[in-house]
Amino acid sequence: MTASPIVVVIEDDPHSAEALALILRDWGAETFVGDRPEPVLRQLGERAAQISWIITDYHLGDGFTGIDAVRTLLAVAPDARVLVLTGAFDGRGEMRSAAAGLDIIFKPAGADAIVAWLETP
Repeated sequence: MTASPIVVVIEDDPHSAEALALILRDWGAETFVGDRPEPVLRQLGERAAQISWIITDYHLGDGFTGIDAVRTLLAVAPDARVLVLTGAFDGRGEMRSAAAGLDIIFKPAGADAIVAWLETP
């Protein structure tokens, strides 16, 4: 039996985090959710290197961004694919995410868009 792929969700809004986790679990992923990467990495332990996908909100509060979260997570799972979700239309998050080579979807992102991204090689 093949293990479920691991998806990490970094989201500071608990309702958005739970909705996204539900989509991912329905899709078949083992999902770990947090508002910062460190607690998620502690929860994963030695399995952290097995992260397949990282989905993060861009604005995480207190000046912390999804880009910051991604740097921490990619340090232990460098092959993970990354998706940045943003609800801000000022362009800064989009520009910084694109400059870092990350995929971007604007909120609200529907389940179809998230699943399509997961299934795109």
